[in-house]
Amino acid sequence: MVHTKRKKGSVVMVLGKTMNIKRRYNLAKYFNELGFKVGAEIGVADGRFSKDLCKAIPGLKLFCVDPWDISKGNSRGGSKERHSGNYELAKERLASYKVTFIKKVSMDAVLGFEDEALDFVYIDANHDFDFVMQDIIEWSKKVKKGGIVSGHDYYNFRNSGVIEAVDIYVKVHGLKLNLTDKAVDHGEVSWWFVK
Repeated sequence: MVHTKRKKGSVVMVLGKTMNIKRRYNLAKYFNELGFKVGAEIGVADGRFSKDLCKAIPGLKLFCVDPWDISKGNSRGGSKERHSGNYELAKERLASYKVTFIKKVSMDAVLGFEDEALDFVYIDANHDFDFVMQDIIEWSKKVKKGGIVSGHDYYNFRNSGVIEAVDIYVKVHGLKLNLTDKAVDHGEVSWWFVK
């Protein structure tokens, strides 16, 4: 297994200013500083981070991809009612933003996007190795050159394959992996790289 040495928050230079990306909300602000206007979140659940993205990036056109159902491609578990409830919460939470809901598993949804159509993608779907690797490979094609491929939950838990898939992908492609600090409020470390 490949592991990247972990650093505290990524410090980047944007338009002559230094930004410290310690939390995933800072990542959303970074996308705004870069002028990103079209993105996708893969694995939306109740839409909390989708709303953070929309708040941080005025005028963002966001594609929210999630099956919101118990399916082979959904590792979040829970009942049909829970997924249905999350979908309703997401719709309510995001009602005032320019979002398009796509109720499909990731590999079905990705087929509906042209290559290099997105400024960024944020992957937080099925955390099993094969699914994470497929998501990175296929959704990376949909991000323009100079855009950002990113995701959530870069830590070891319940046989998650996130760390292994991300580390292998960036190593094979010679990319620089950036990590946020562990979030205090929600979730874990986010990861990202420039395509």
